[in-house]
Amino acid sequence: MNNKMGESYFKLKWNVQGIFDNFSSIEKELEHQIDLLPENNLNDRKKLTNWINQLKEIDVKLQNFKTSKLIELEKHVNYHFAEPDLVVLTLIQPSIKNLFSELYSYYSKAGLEYNFEPYLNLDEAAKVLALIGDAVIDLALVQILWQPNISNVGGLSEKRADLASNKNLARICDKWDLFDFRIPSNPNQQEAKAEKVNHVKGTIVEALFGVMYVESGLDQIISSTVLLK
Repeated sequence: MNNKMGESYFKLKWNVQGIFDNFSSIEKELEHQIDLLPENNLNDRKKLTNWINQLKEIDVKLQNFKTSKLIELEKHVNYHFAEPDLVVLTLIQPSIKNLFSELYSYYSKAGLEYNFEPYLNLDEAAKVLALIGDAVIDLALVQILWQPNISNVGGLSEKRADLASNKNLARICDKWDLFDFRIPSNPNQQEAKAEKVNHVKGTIVEALFGVMYVESGLDQIISSTVLLK
């Protein structure tokens, strides 16, 4: 019974390996569709080209992250991530669903077969990782802030709230230089109110802790949560 409880977090694992590897096949199909269009059909050419450019931008960004930034991030958190594609999910922004909803609609109307379901759920997957991270950060902070003397218990909630706040998590996001790796990057986010920007940054950090929990469990989170101080 104890073993099952201790290993229960493994049930949360997703099979995401290679989920981002097929962008080139979508790009090739869209390029083929452009070749089939009449020369004077400028609107559809522009629409297809825009989708191709968006896919290329996303692909370049995630490849740059996995080949360079991920190594730097692992040094910051003193943890080796087992599945890079799961870490990439932490950077996914809600606006990505617009792209894949449009592609799904186009493929359906054109009679083209492709399983867009995983891509249509990328933003929801990122939200779930952040939800998990938010919960385990709170629990881990209680563990590391706990005082055996009940006379000191009054400050626990206040300290936990401060360390788990979007403002503090945004500070960590900036320290780890993750904001510019958002997928896709939305220039308008940088011009938003500080509160909204901090929420986006905080969500990325929460999602990273969610990944660490999914991969390695609560002990790893307790060890890593000291980084929030």
